[in-house]
Amino acid sequence: MPNPHRACSGYLLNVGESLNLIDCGGGVTSSFLRCGFDPLKLDRIFISHTHSDHVAELALFIQMLHVLESGSKLTLFLPSEFVQPFEDYLVAVYLVRERLSLELEIRDYADGFVYDGEFRLTAISNMHHAKLAPIIKQLGLPLKMQSHSFRIEAGGKSLFYSADIGSFEDITDHLDQLDYAIIETTHIPLEQIIEHARSSSVKQYILTHLGDDNEVSTLQEQIVESGIRNITFAEDGMRLEL
Repeated sequence: MPNPHRACSGYLLNVGESLNLIDCGGGVTSSFLRCGFDPLKLDRIFISHTHSDHVAELALFIQMLHVLESGSKLTLFLPSEFVQPFEDYLVAVYLVRERLSLELEIRDYADGFVYDGEFRLTAISNMHHAKLAPIIKQLGLPLKMQSHSFRIEAGGKSLFYSADIGSFEDITDHLDQLDYAIIETTHIPLEQIIEHARSSSVKQYILTHLGDDNEVSTLQEQIVESGIRNITFAEDGMRLEL
């Protein structure tokens, strides 16, 4: 849900001179600017899945770069099922490719995709959309139910971004030898994360995709009562050193 104090999902990976955005939900564009980053230096955007709280401001970010007359290149990595609908949406909101002041490249990806450049990112399929299978089948929709988590290696460090998942079992096999695990809390019980943290090789868990203030307070109380020291909560503008 939109929140007056927080943006939706959006994470910036800053490696050397390269800025890379992972997901672009509501409020992310303003948050990006508020944190002092230069939009003209953004190289890539990776989208984990197409729920609006992860993708709602993707076109807005492109519009900002167009209005700034950046002349730069931006590469989008989108789940393959989303490429044509997003191309059509850009036209619908008058962001016509032929008149953009930036070079826009749109690349599709699926489970197992690896980006290997200034950092290494691996896409890992999860079951977040699986519960929608019956209605998708019933209506004959073209949706492929693509949703991904990302493992990222950069600067000698490793991190895992769960994005939204179907169950904790989607990601447990990948939570090993990590410096950071950024885990959503909406779709899985906090108790499962706490239990995993008791014997895990993950150095720090950052919990995100949070509810309202009351829900967050309840989660914080559970963490304190558990005695686990390597779990913390995401905040807008939080920075992690790689």
